[in-house]
Amino acid sequence: MSIRFANPTSERRHKAQKRLRIFYIALCVGYGVILARGLNLMLQDNQKLEKIAMKQYRAAIQRATDRNRILDGKGREMAISVPAWSLYSDPRGVKDPSAAAGALSPILGMAKRDLKEKLSEKKKFVWLKRRIDASQMEKVRRLNLPGIHNLKENMRFYPHGKLAATVLGAVGSDSQALGGIEAAYDSYLMIASDTGVYLKDARGQLYVTSNPSEEAVQTGDVYLTLDKNLQFFAEQELSSAVREHNARAGVALMMDPKTGAILAMANHPSFDPNKPDFNFSSWRNRTVTDTYEPGSTFKVITAAAALETGVISPSEKIFCENGAYSLAGGHVINDHDRYEWLNLGEIIKFSSNVGVYKISQKLGREKFYHTIRSFGFGEKTGIDFPGEVSGLVRPVQKWRPIETGTISFGQGIGVTSVQLLSAVSAIANGGVRMRPHLVEKVVGKNGDILYQAEHTVLNRPIRPETAALITRMMQGVVEEGGTAMAAAIPEYPVAGKTGTAQKVDPKSGAYFNGKYIASFIGFAPADNPRLAMLVWLDEPSGGHYGGVVAAPVFKAVMQKALKLLGVPPQGQKGVLFAKGGVAPAPANLDASMTKEGDQFKVPDFHGVSLRHALKAAGHFPVEMEFKGRGEAVSQSPPAGALVSSGAKIYVEFEPLY
Repeated sequence: MSIRFANPTSERRHKAQKRLRIFYIALCVGYGVILARGLNLMLQDNQKLEKIAMKQYRAAIQRATDRNRILDGKGREMAISVPAWSLYSDPRGVKDPSAAAGALSPILGMAKRDLKEKLSEKKKFVWLKRRIDASQMEKVRRLNLPGIHNLKENMRFYPHGKLAATVLGAVGSDSQALGGIEAAYDSYLMIASDTGVYLKDARGQLYVTSNPSEEAVQTGDVYLTLDKNLQFFAEQELSSAVREHNARAGVALMMDPKTGAILAMANHPSFDPNKPDFNFSSWRNRTVTDTYEPGSTFKVITAAAALETGVISPSEKIFCENGAYSLAGGHVINDHDRYEWLNLGEIIKFSSNVGVYKISQKLGREKFYHTIRSFGFGEKTGIDFPGEVSGLVRPVQKWRPIETGTISFGQGIGVTSVQLLSAVSAIANGGVRMRPHLVEKVVGKNGDILYQAEHTVLNRPIRPETAALITRMMQGVVEEGGTAMAAAIPEYPVAGKTGTAQKVDPKSGAYFNGKYIASFIGFAPADNPRLAMLVWLDEPSGGHYGGVVAAPVFKAVMQKALKLLGVPPQGQKGVLFAKGGVAPAPANLDASMTKEGDQFKVPDFHGVSLRHALKAAGHFPVEMEFKGRGEAVSQSPPAGALVSSGAKIYVEFEPLY
């Protein structure tokens, strides 16, 4: 019997080979599982996986994209984009939030506590401050603070501050349009090639990348019809008048009657789009959003309807009832003076309510309503500006018997400024009404015209012959004895009409006591109109007559505008004052009447020029009637007499030669 001993070396080798085979098998199985899972993810869940991967190196951040320019009609910049920097933080990389906040606080003008809160947040991305200038950015860079980064953006800038702000609108922190032309033409103004996607480098700093799959959108610079200088004149004179008369608000709107181009669109109050306060009452473009009763400015529409339909001839006389016309039901139509027989031109010149009321009765409601609608009242003009309203014209079937008469002198109808100016511009344009517009063209970066405004004829509400007759009647308004002598321009003939409309309480439907909208609308030169303009002031204090409050604004702006446009002067037109100029206002004529109890002491007008008396009349709580021209020679009641509020004072003038 022999004994065999196991070979220890061979046994160990066998065990090692066995373990190695098991390891290989496990490794292959593991690779197989991983491969199968990878194929499964690739084929079935690839979008989800891509999102997970993108989060590791890509960040989508809303940043201010670039915008194209807005320019006036002559190519002068009204809104541009300028470079700016925005500061952000990855709080995970900030070592000492308190120290970093203390260093940044004086540079950014922010409270240290607020900055510390931002730098201590459990987020990967926190905005610290948007849009800082180059000097601030350089100071931040010098600090070399860990976890503090920046992005270069674009900031909207309005070179002329408040000028045309209610027209231009403004943009938000992310370049989103907030109103005005910025919103109406946003598709052209917003440059959309930048998607706001950023890649992260190894240190976490973001850098922008574009999306190559995004289709290019045609954008370009927007050219307005506005003229920067005319806009400045309108805003300057309007603001001055609002302050002088302590009015709540005001509008000055100028248009080329032959094309419909808006050359100036001034609103007061306004705002600074570079520092928007988001008090949207000051953002409102009242020329398209506010409806008001036009008052006596609407009499030209009534006159146009009467002449166009042939119910009255220019020479026909109307008895104006000595200033008071009693109607059934206790209603009384009043004039500001005791007029007897007046023709249509005199009714417009002296603004007789009684006369125009009687004309409306001849006209009838159906014909009158048709003319009102043909002039565009009761519907939007189609101006390329957001927020336009259609005004208020009740269906003719719902008119009460008295409404034909009250609408004839501008009560019981609601109009917008752009509607009324469009209608009167039709008279200036020989009876042709054009669509108002604010944008003339949009020009792409390569010079291509992406949009070109058409000078669109809306309709022809009256014949050229009717327009010529109404124009001559409107010229009488600014001539001697008319209600708007203050609108007369020596170098150019002016056609116009005043309005003094009592405001309506929207709650009760009744008229406010002592609250008015004073207005003037007109065009010049009257024989070949280049410009039409509307001015109104809301609730002026002291005087509330359109001829005293609004007409001087028209004159000041129109005179500058016509000279700027190179319209040649046509000699002395309108009101002719005495030789030797206008006499200075004597010291005894105070700007306000002395109050004694509930009554007022009449000032001494003797020796006062017609112009000074007309201007001073706006400050008196009484009705004034002037006769003649030159300097005052008599008055009734006499100087020093006591009168009640609302009384009438007569002043007679004679030439100085």
